[in-house]
Amino acid sequence: MAVLNINIPYLSESFYTSIAAKQNEDMIKTVIRPKFGKYINNISNLTGVPVEIIESFIFIESGGIENSKSKYATGLMQLNGATASDVLVKEKGADRLQVGETALVKKYLGSRYSFIEKVKPKQVSIGKTFVTDSDLLKPEFNILIGSILIGQLISEFTEKGVLRLDKVIAIYNGGRFSKSSKKVIQFKGNTKELLTQVPKETSDYIKKLAGTNGVLDSIV
Repeated sequence: MAVLNINIPYLSESFYTSIAAKQNEDMIKTVIRPKFGKYINNISNLTGVPVEIIESFIFIESGGIENSKSKYATGLMQLNGATASDVLVKEKGADRLQVGETALVKKYLGSRYSFIEKVKPKQVSIGKTFVTDSDLLKPEFNILIGSILIGQLISEFTEKGVLRLDKVIAIYNGGRFSKSSKKVIQFKGNTKELLTQVPKETSDYIKKLAGTNGVLDSIV
């Protein structure tokens, strides 16, 4: 099948066995969808990011544990305040923040939405973190920001009409400003070649999400 005009699985390499893939599918269908499906479906409609893509990132990032915290990231889609703030500024600066998205952001940020209101066209950062970890522990808000970020990456890495899902995943995993991501942004080779150029964690992430028996392959 196809999602975003790309065939799934996106690559032939596997991380998961077929047994693990079935377990992953069951986890999404019995845990993530019942708990967060309403949010995911609504945010998918708002952002244009397919439900299956959102579910796949949630599964790999947190396993559907909404209060999940690591050293650098928080919540279902494992984001930090600086990244979340920049995502919102960039979306506003690109004039892409839709009415429904704006309503949700205002719902959670309240008076802090004023930071976004001041954003100028084409602005990508204000150099200030106004999104907190407490904000990111709220599932609906976390999913919204993660999905907006994915949407930005999808737009950026659709090359000659073809989505480079491998690059979207790699940069989401590594962070836009990491040494690895800077290399990915400039990379001209194919996916198999890219897998050899990124850290093992990132290579495995690409296989987990987009490979044969990957999460996306299991639920599409």
